[in-house]
Parts: sequence; structure tokens; C-alpha cells
Amino acid sequence: MRIEKLKAELEKAWQKAAEWQARARDLEKQILEQENLQIIAAVRSITVSPEDLGAVLGRIRAMKDLPDGYAGEEKKKEDGRKENAGGGENEE
Repeated sequence: MRIEKLKAELEKAWQKAAEWQARARDLEKQILEQENLQIIAAVRSITVSPEDLGAVLGRIRAMKDLPDGYAGEEKKKEDGRKENAGGGENEE
């Protein structure tokens, strides 16, 4: 009798686990949908051409590939190049 009671309790536990897993998957799906809606709203609020938006997204993707702290150094180098480009022709 005791074994049968434990087996029945185990079966109920497995059923509950399956229900909780399904609930967790559903919540993950809802979160992803809400995040996607936020992204879509943010993109639609920006008034740029599709080409410019593609360029911005490309730079963001490229920055993800850089090591931490490197993006700031790259920005400094870029700013330095802009300053040098403006005054380099008149120097001599």
C-alpha cells in the first residue's frame, strides 16, 4: 500500500512539473513578444531612412563583437581622425 501511494504522489509531481514547464515556456514566449513590440515601437519612432537605420544597426552589431572597454577607445580614435582631417590640409 505504501509503495502505491508513493507512486501516485510521484505521478502527480511529474504532472505538476510538466504544467510548470509549459507555464514557463508560455511566459518566456510572452516576454519575447513584449520585447519585440518594444523594439518595433522604438524603431518606428525613429525617422531615418532604411539605409541609415541599417548602418546604425550594423555599427551596433560590430560593437557587440568588440572587447569590453574597446568601444570607448575606438570612439576616441575616430574623434581624433575627424579633428586631424579638418586641419591637416592647411598645415605646411
